[in-house]
Amino acid sequence: MTRRRAAALLLPVGLAAALAGCGSGTSASPTGSATSSAASPTTAAASPSSSGSATPSASQPPAPAPSDSGTATAQGGQGQAGVARCLSTQLEGSIQPGQGGAAGTVYQNLALKNVSQTPCLLEGFAGVSLTNGPQGEPIGAPADRETSTPVTPIILEPGQSGAAEFGLGQAGKYTNCAVVDAAGYRVYPPEDYGSLFIPAQVMACSNADIHLLTLRAFRPF
Repeated sequence: MTRRRAAALLLPVGLAAALAGCGSGTSASPTGSATSSAASPTTAAASPSSSGSATPSASQPPAPAPSDSGTATAQGGQGQAGVARCLSTQLEGSIQPGQGGAAGTVYQNLALKNVSQTPCLLEGFAGVSLTNGPQGEPIGAPADRETSTPVTPIILEPGQSGAAEFGLGQAGKYTNCAVVDAAGYRVYPPEDYGSLFIPAQVMACSNADIHLLTLRAFRPF
């Protein structure tokens, strides 16, 4: 009788222990699963952040620097096609030293400077003659063109100059020269009906058949 009562008392205790063990194993599994799934999104979120910011920066090429030579070429091409010819009202003339003298001829440079506020085109030969004053008449024959120098288009920016080499023969070497004093040069820029005066004390020949002056085409100066 005593043994049956003891067995009856032990049976509920064993059953409760077994049920407790099953409950403990079931609750541990969801805890491990939750921990694993929480770690996975954290890792995945870190990957796009690092690769997304570095990849475009490394693969994107730098912006090309502006080309100074390309800009200059474009402006030069437009200027030669669109800039008007230099007029006498835009220019200031002067006589500059040249190569010196040879065989009774003195070589100097006739320089024209752009004194206006806009660019202009200087191209070809000027018309040049000796004269007896700013408003005076020409003396002798006008300058002859010396065509050994090729004609070059020159864009004169404000303040820039072009020059043409000219030769002045000495009046004294001509036996039939009617010698007169000239006060300077009358200069017509290429293809311009206006003129400018450059003062210079020169011995001239009034004879129209004596050609004291030779002139080349303008070049940059």
